[in-house]
Amino acid sequence: MAALLGFIIFLYRQTPAPLASQWLMLFTSSKDKNKANFVLSDTGECQFNHQKSLQISSHSQINLWGYWLVFSSRDTVTAQHFIFKDSLSSEDQARLARTILRVKSYG
Repeated sequence: MAALLGFIIFLYRQTPAPLASQWLMLFTSSKDKNKANFVLSDTGECQFNHQKSLQISSHSQINLWGYWLVFSSRDTVTAQHFIFKDSLSSEDQARLARTILRVKSYG
């Protein structure tokens, strides 16, 4: 087992930096990635992975396993994204649920 781990470390050090960072991201927790790369405003504006901001639409849903986010721009659906509840802390779950309910109530 130690020999295999040593070989993997050797291969990791031989790869170019961009490829090595992508390979390393495969082994990091998805929980850590979501927390670091998701920004939510009180008005329902979201940003994933430092990309452009998207507005949550009233078609977004809360269910038993997570949050189905539907993003719209001028009454047309532009993107959809599902976030599992266990990938967020309880505080972030509550904040996302409040934001979805606020957007559903006020359009």
